[in-house]
Amino acid sequence: MKKDEIFKTKFQADREARDMAIYNEYNELMKEPGAMICAVSEYLCGKYGYYRHGTIPVIVKRVEKRLEKEDKL
Repeated sequence: MKKDEIFKTKFQADREARDMAIYNEYNELMKEPGAMICAVSEYLCGKYGYYRHGTIPVIVKRVEKRLEKEDKL
């Protein structure tokens, strides 16, 4: 076992995988010319079963923060 190894529950691992999928799809959709944040968020909310459109930007920021933290380790 490594000193920095973190044990995660199945829920945590599933959430991180779902968040990463949302993050990757969000970035792909936003690359399109004329893509609007509201429309992309609405599409992803429908696809992943979220009700609030503000959830998607929160997830994207959470993944970015986690990726930055992993790069520093």
